[in-house]
Amino acid sequence: MIEKYSPQDIAAALQKVGAKVYDPTPEQSAIISIRTNPLEPAVVIAGAGSGKTETMAARVIYLVANGFARPDQILGLTFTRKAAGELAVRIRTRLRQLRAANLIPANTPLEVSVTTYHSYAARLLSEHSIRFGIDADISPMGDAAMWQLANDVVRNWDDATYTNESAISTVVDDLLGLTKLMLEHQVKPDEIEAADLAVLQELSTMSGDLNDQVRRVNRVLTQRIGLLPMVASFIERRQQSGQLSFDDQMSLAADIAVNFADVGELERAKYSVVLLDEYQDTSQSQVRMLSSLFGAGHPVMAVGDPCQAIYTWRGASAGTINSFNSYFPKVSGQNGAERYSLLTTFRNDKSILELANVVSSQIRAEGGADVAPLTPRPDAGAGNLVCGVFETMGAEAQAIADYFAPLWFDEKRLATPAPKRTTFAVLVRKRSQIAAIESALRSAGMPVDVIGLGGLIHVPEVADIVALLKVIADPDAGASLMRHLTGPRINLGAKDLAALGAYSRNRAKGSRAESKSLIKKIAAGNPDRAEADDQFLGSLIDTLDEIEKSDRKTFTEVGYNRLKTFAADLRRLRSRAGGTITDLINEIERYLALEEEVMLRDGTGSGRRHIDRFLDEAGKFARSGGTLSSFLQWLDITGEEEGGLKSAAPEVRSDVVQILTVHMSKGAEWDVVAVPGLAEGTFPGINKSDPDNWITNEKHIPFQLRGDRAELPLFSFNGATKNSEAKKAIEAYGKVCNATKVREEIRLGYVAFTRARTHLIATTSWWRDGADWVAPSSIFEQVALVAQRSGTILNNAEQPEDDAKNPKLENPETGIWPRDPLGDKRSAFTAKVKAVESAKAIDLDKFAGTDLEIISWVDDAKALINEGN
Repeated sequence: MIEKYSPQDIAAALQKVGAKVYDPTPEQSAIISIRTNPLEPAVVIAGAGSGKTETMAARVIYLVANGFARPDQILGLTFTRKAAGELAVRIRTRLRQLRAANLIPANTPLEVSVTTYHSYAARLLSEHSIRFGIDADISPMGDAAMWQLANDVVRNWDDATYTNESAISTVVDDLLGLTKLMLEHQVKPDEIEAADLAVLQELSTMSGDLNDQVRRVNRVLTQRIGLLPMVASFIERRQQSGQLSFDDQMSLAADIAVNFADVGELERAKYSVVLLDEYQDTSQSQVRMLSSLFGAGHPVMAVGDPCQAIYTWRGASAGTINSFNSYFPKVSGQNGAERYSLLTTFRNDKSILELANVVSSQIRAEGGADVAPLTPRPDAGAGNLVCGVFETMGAEAQAIADYFAPLWFDEKRLATPAPKRTTFAVLVRKRSQIAAIESALRSAGMPVDVIGLGGLIHVPEVADIVALLKVIADPDAGASLMRHLTGPRINLGAKDLAALGAYSRNRAKGSRAESKSLIKKIAAGNPDRAEADDQFLGSLIDTLDEIEKSDRKTFTEVGYNRLKTFAADLRRLRSRAGGTITDLINEIERYLALEEEVMLRDGTGSGRRHIDRFLDEAGKFARSGGTLSSFLQWLDITGEEEGGLKSAAPEVRSDVVQILTVHMSKGAEWDVVAVPGLAEGTFPGINKSDPDNWITNEKHIPFQLRGDRAELPLFSFNGATKNSEAKKAIEAYGKVCNATKVREEIRLGYVAFTRARTHLIATTSWWRDGADWVAPSSIFEQVALVAQRSGTILNNAEQPEDDAKNPKLENPETGIWPRDPLGDKRSAFTAKVKAVESAKAIDLDKFAGTDLEIISWVDDAKALINEGN
């Protein structure tokens, strides 16, 4: 192959036709040119913000310009439709510019195959699924639909031999988790059972008293063995009916690639060059599929960053990129380099990049990522790195708002056209942090957009809707009812709440006597008579239904009337529960007058955004057959899934402060970023009740059966013969598994910090939600270390005494109650009302004959007046 145009030649030619193209750096040129990067398997380590998308596009343009490949012979795969679209648009734009520069013929096709990994697998499966006798033309099931189906399977499982003390929601979670991993790693139920039985057999030979650790392992392995028939049935049922998930599709596509060599021959003939983006996030099924199709020396260039491997909980492996050459080996005669690097970042200013390198150094030092530190671009600014330790989470949230406000309201920023304005984001590790931060930002006058369904349920207007949905669906949803009784719609005072509580308790006392008589009737063999009696549930909601039977003198007149009206409204709303979920949400929205409230708060242009997004999610759930009850259960699941459900990359906006989880932020960048909650146990966080440990978590498969077992710790009792020795082995293994999890959390911290271009504030607080104070995390200590020399430490609250009490619990936040629903907007609202009331009437007819727009206003005004009269 002879190079006609070097990367520099192509850049110069494109610049002459007006393209905004920079001269490639030496790093980029080495990757683009076949003189240094031949058409052979190779991996590119591309750090955060290092221009990998531009480099991949430049590689494609270079190959096309030199006649080494046609555009339609190049396959590019990435993870999100957004990323695929951006890469495809960039390549097509450059191809047009190549034609304008006369470097390629005018009739050269512009289309290049850039798609997502899942879309490619779906296409492969649709073309070859007949080989397995599967109908793969049906759209794959999303997370919500999969959860609904799993929930149905668990609730209707009729195997009398299966026993599990866990809640149904936990069993559903275990079923989904185990199913995913079995598909991902091609593990059969009997393999898992054999591995679990081997450990149970060893435990059965131990002498001495049992302990909690041994009991837990016994319980987990026994329950997982009992769950295996359900998993097998769940997988078989879906594959036979065509109800495939994305994981099913990927696993089946990998099976096709592995078992049918001719499929690989067809794909290699179709695509002479393959580019794999974000390779560090590929799963075992994806690696199995791609290596079977394009292994053995085919020109595959994988691009990724091992320091950004944060999706092991979705099936990815932290060591995938380091093992690239074992899956895509070179063949005889291929002598190019196996690895290239893009280590100059064009995103982060110096202090932020310094922090990123310090955080990633621990991963690199422990051998988890064979990559050098990043270097700043030549014209990088100093950056603004700020950190602080605060007393409470409330003070922490306020500090973020105080840091953002002068940047948000800066005159130069406001004078800049909206698309080019500074962008802002808050990246949280726990969704429970969202409410306080959102409130502080709104109070400071900044509009907020919470991204993701799990985060949406913390937004006030959506939380109000969810609470009322729970009241409608569940007679015992007392906490949700109290939200409405004390909210702006009803706004009960203390006396009325006390009276309602007393009335409810009195009804419950009476019901206990009735319950005793019912028991006697049933015991006497008269169940028909028992069923005819009303059984009082004893809930506050039922008390409302009989509010008219209460002693009115114990209530205020206003409070009693509000409760009476609410009881009637609640009966009306319950009568709508048989319709669609979205219709019920619309009805609740009208009842609560939420549209007016959010538009008053955020303006007509963006006030409804959270409600509309919630309606969209509800609609998707309902279309997959979900009920109101299952939808509410699903919302609880999304709120607890801190890693984030599968979702598209966020669309960065400059008109709002965006709040989202760190996982969701991957692939995006903002000018100003806040990362709160850097407390021990929160970030980095380890879920002790749901550990990444196969001997203490039912939804994991034995690590020795996984495709990435070489990177995972293997369990052994280390010759233990006593239960006390087994306990030590179990605890030691738990610590090793936790250390693996902490390394992923550190990589997550690296991802969070590298989202910021120019400004970064990282915070924590001594007091979280619990009774005990929590120290700043190891990640925060690294931030503080860098901030001491290259940034600013905003605040450093003193460490509490050992016996100190949480001020949030000892001195709860106080406020005026019943609260004013308009809050600090009351005075402005009152002034506007007075202005309207004191306005003098005008003769609208005097505007006749003026321009058409004013005539239209007059007609609207007359219509409103007539409607009001």
